[in-house]
Amino acid sequence: MDMVKYKPSRDLPRFARELNTLSPTKLSEYILMRMNIKVEPDAIRMWFTRNPKIRDELEKEIITGVPTVKEEVTTAMFEKKAFEELPSVKEWILFMKTRRVKGKPLHPEYIKEQIRLLRHALREHSVPKHPDRLTFRDAQEIFVEIEDKGHDSYAFRRAIKDFLKARGVAGWEKIGVGKPTGYGKYKTLFVDKETVHKMLDYIKGKDFEVYVVDSLMYYNGLRIQAVLDAKIEDFKRQPDKWATLTVTEKFRTRLTFDVVPEVADLVETVVGDRTKGKIFKDVTERRVNILNREALKVFLPELEPQIEMPSHFFRHACAQNLKRMVGSHKAAAIMKTSLQSFIESYGGDTEEEVSYWTRETLPKLDPDYLKRRGL
Repeated sequence: MDMVKYKPSRDLPRFARELNTLSPTKLSEYILMRMNIKVEPDAIRMWFTRNPKIRDELEKEIITGVPTVKEEVTTAMFEKKAFEELPSVKEWILFMKTRRVKGKPLHPEYIKEQIRLLRHALREHSVPKHPDRLTFRDAQEIFVEIEDKGHDSYAFRRAIKDFLKARGVAGWEKIGVGKPTGYGKYKTLFVDKETVHKMLDYIKGKDFEVYVVDSLMYYNGLRIQAVLDAKIEDFKRQPDKWATLTVTEKFRTRLTFDVVPEVADLVETVVGDRTKGKIFKDVTERRVNILNREALKVFLPELEPQIEMPSHFFRHACAQNLKRMVGSHKAAAIMKTSLQSFIESYGGDTEEEVSYWTRETLPKLDPDYLKRRGL
């Protein structure tokens, strides 16, 4: 096979765009890596000097994020297929597909959602923006407009920041993402186990399937969407009566949870003789929300007005009760979330809890502790 020959007029502009740089040193290293050809940085520098027009065009494109070939912004370009074929979007999709988070690829549904958010943000802006020409300033204007309309810009911030980062557009790192509006809003909201079980019994008498959905959230801290999307094929009964349920959390990760025997029995009742498909084929989040709010009004009338998402209530109840039983670190591990995320959502361990665990635990470091206590 003939070796590909190095051609500056073809390769330098292409590699400069791929690397988002005009650095002769970086381009020299890249050519050596890609083509196994040694080209001195001085030779690259001289080529750019002899071709100032090309260098100026690349500088505008790479440094300011403004393409040299401008395309009119039309409604047609925001059609799903056409949008995904735009150069910058296509490059971003490849960037997401090849990314690894903790060794795992991004979930396809998560990628679809990110594309949808970007497309919506650019199309619905008062002055629609072409993604190939999107700048940091454009992004700021979009966020302000979204928030002026009374909407939360969190999800759009994440998508646009990632898009600009993938393209190397100047200023992407200045976009603050933070957390969604209301994130961690109920850190101090605690409902004792007895009240939670009364609510579950009440719901059971009204709608058995919603009761099972809520039970999975309460006993495992699962998110509502993960439960509603759970598949029969991913529910496995074990010899010791416990079960496992594998779900997709936030479009990103497939996680497997242990399910207590009593809740596993409930799931089997819902599934019946079906062998595949969704466990809860007819349950919607709205249906869960309506009944959970009804239960909140009956058992927690003073708290009910504060709770915007009743479908999230039993996940929160799980987290808060676990935290008091075993501490934030173990609770986060059981719910399969990071300690940082757990504390941001549900608060860290209180001084009283730490003091109690300290007095209970430290003496047990002595191997003869139980003997001396006569136990």
